[in-house]
Formats: sequence, structure tokens, C-alpha cells
Amino acid sequence: RLVGSEMCIRDSYETITLENLAKTLGLSVRQTERFLKKYYGKTFQQKKQEARMSAAKIYLTDKRLSITQIAEKLNYSTSQHFTQAFRQHYGITANEYRRQLQDPVD
Repeated sequence: RLVGSEMCIRDSYETITLENLAKTLGLSVRQTERFLKKYYGKTFQQKKQEARMSAAKIYLTDKRLSITQIAEKLNYSTSQHFTQAFRQHYGITANEYRRQLQDPVD
């Protein structure tokens, strides 16, 4: 169930609901909430946001995509909202992260 839940959230973070995840795992909604809290220490929404931010990091490796395009791909209303969410999650802006990819610190 642990691997199944991780894959489900990672692969369909844009559309998955708690109810869908519960059904996929063969659990009730409440059991699924407890499962996520026990094994990840996070809520369903926190796991979805984590998956979204992981996708952001992958998109940021593609220099052809602007921050605005990435924000759109991740369904943020504005690039500023995306940048704020990225900074809150990782402690640096998306642009700073992208620069670090180009100029890794030894």
C-alpha cells in the first residue's frame, strides 16, 4: 500500500482526490488519512503539494520552459503564486533553484 499510495499521488497529483486514493488502496477515506499520517507524517493535501513541487523541480531542468509556462503546467493561477509556493516549500525561489542547476556549488 505504501508504494501504491506514493505512485498514485505522484503520477496523478493534478486530479487525484482523497476518495480516489482510498478506493485505489482499498481503504475507507478515514483509514487512508490515518495511513498517510502514520507512514508519511503528512496529510493528503501535503502529499499532493509535495508531488506538485517535485514536478516543478523536473520542469525547472528544462531551460526551454519559462517560469510562467511551468506555473501554467502546474495549474497555478499566476507565476507569482507558483514562485511563492516554491519558495515556501524549498526555501529558495524557482529562479534560484534553476541557477543552482546551471552553476552547482562544489
